[in-house]
Amino acid sequence: MPSLFEFLSQILNGLVLGLLYALVALGFMLILGVMEVINFSHGVLFAWGAYFAFTLRPLIGFWPALLISPLIVGIMGLILEFAVRRSYGKDPLFGLLLTYGAAMALEEIIRMIWGSVGRSIAAPAFVAGPIHLGFMPYSKYRLFLAGLAILLIGLVWLFLEKTPYGAIIKAGAFDSEMVMALGIDLRKLRTFVFGLGAALAGIAGVIAAPLWSMKPTMGVEAVMPALVVVVIGGVGSFWGTILGGLLVGMVTGISVMFMPRASQIVMYILMAIIILIRPRGIMGEKSILE
Repeated sequence: MPSLFEFLSQILNGLVLGLLYALVALGFMLILGVMEVINFSHGVLFAWGAYFAFTLRPLIGFWPALLISPLIVGIMGLILEFAVRRSYGKDPLFGLLLTYGAAMALEEIIRMIWGSVGRSIAAPAFVAGPIHLGFMPYSKYRLFLAGLAILLIGLVWLFLEKTPYGAIIKAGAFDSEMVMALGIDLRKLRTFVFGLGAALAGIAGVIAAPLWSMKPTMGVEAVMPALVVVVIGGVGSFWGTILGGLLVGMVTGISVMFMPRASQIVMYILMAIIILIRPRGIMGEKSILE
């Protein structure tokens, strides 16, 4: 049986992982809600953020890399949206296949530039090593990651709730036809949301890089939990996505103690149970998956 310290450590690990999943899933949820496209390239954009940080950090430092890498990934998202827009309003399978193909191509480009060998990136010096919480030592960087994820989630919430453009995005996530009827250029809205979602994936990749094993296929390890989180929380629900991320992180963290080999399966079991009870997710209003 795990000790109390091990249990508390895994609880904290689960919370940190859940916040990271929530940050990745927010961009995924916005694109799915507004475009009704299951963006399977979201994970590889997460990987590109990590690899850009890996390249830029030795040259310009952590904070500039944290700002520039997501911007570059966001621009990649804007370019990708030009190809994806032809699938809008059609069977979601078209967008899924298109973004899946884009993900495979972008993953191969990573191999061409950085190679197939796994890489690692150290935590910034100012948050390297452990910190004593009074009852146990814990990683400074994990706490920093959690704080940064909460800050970014808070900024996205403020943007969606307190700005006119955020209100339009929320409206587009629930009824895109009504947004068009009000005279709003839905094409520009979708382009912006796709770029924003890509940037969120990129910044998640930057902050996750010191904890994640960097390899070309790391995007798959991010996009599947993001999809699970959105399905659990509910398509179009901001707080549902946050709750879903925390639930997935917690069940994954706790299952590592008792069933290490099954820790990646538990989130799918959780998703299946929630779908059986609430097909639209915990806080979902609608879903193109129904």
